Amino acid sequence: MKIVPYCAFVVFFLAPLVAGQSYNITDLGGGSGGGRAINAQGNVLADNGLLAFFWSPTQGTFNLPPIRGGTATVAGGINSGGLISGQSTIDEFGTYHATLWVNGKVRDLGTLPGGVISWATSINSADEVAGASDGSGIQPHAMIWTKLSGMQDLGTLPGGGYSVAFGINRYGQVAGYSDDASGTAFGYVWSKTTGMQDLGTLPGGGGSSANAINDLGQIAGGSGCGGACIHAALWSKISGSLQDLGLLPGSSFSTAYGINNKGQVVGSCTFPASEHAFVWSSSAGMQDLNSLIPANSGWLLQYAFAINDNGQITGQGSINGSTHAFLLTPIAN
Repeated sequence: MKIVPYCAFVVFFLAPLVAGQSYNITDLGGGSGGGRAINAQGNVLADNGLLAFFWSPTQGTFNLPPIRGGTATVAGGINSGGLISGQSTIDEFGTYHATLWVNGKVRDLGTLPGGVISWATSINSADEVAGASDGSGIQPHAMIWTKLSGMQDLGTLPGGGYSVAFGINRYGQVAGYSDDASGTAFGYVWSKTTGMQDLGTLPGGGGSSANAINDLGQIAGGSGCGGACIHAALWSKISGSLQDLGLLPGSSFSTAYGINNKGQVVGSCTFPASEHAFVWSSSAGMQDLNSLIPANSGWLLQYAFAINDNGQITGQGSINGSTHAFLLTPIAN
């Protein structure tokens, strides 16, 4: 997918993850970046350090080609229609543009007027793409691209110079972060009717980032919480609060990267020797995904980046010391 009043919401019953959930794990292949996005069909968009790739349980794996003249691609988002967003280099100098892949064909989405670089991080069911672009006389700003209107500058928080969009939901609401007049970055939510609004921070402040938004307007990310403190956070109009999702025992920092329409959140916690991927729900709290996969699998799950409404999770881990993308599929109880 990736609070103040800003839009009408559709509310419906969604069952939370229950404690005791376990998962089968699928190895999606090696390379840095891991699984970055997953759609309703369980198709995964992943990075391998050179060419982003698509993985499907029915279609197998194929690499995403670059824009003509480029050599590398980076994963962004994938929707239920199979459209894929991300970025591609466009020349031998490493200049990159936001990119859309439709049925294997690549489309350069360009930049804001006067811009040189752009990138896309997510795409919704209406084929609207979110990301960022620089422009004439501006640092990169968060943007939305649509087939009808092209690329729209979403601006910044008051006094800010830089912003980026990380998530967009089916209603066109966008989540990301922007600096403000103080130079500190804060998570925001943007809509066509309200513009960009600061989401605030956990007590103690220190900045925040909004990394994903679901169709209920719930937003997952991370927030400063005083001193050297960063915790995964959940902004929710439903509960009317900013919730601290805490830490796994023994960890020092946490950040949330993905959320589905059931309010299940995934992310990563930092331990002294490594990171551990987590899943969080209102019923079970934060759980280490490494404790929910088969024992002696050889895997260390480090980052969980996205979760779909079926509870499937994709991210990055290591297996026998080698970095790979993974897919977790819940085992029916």
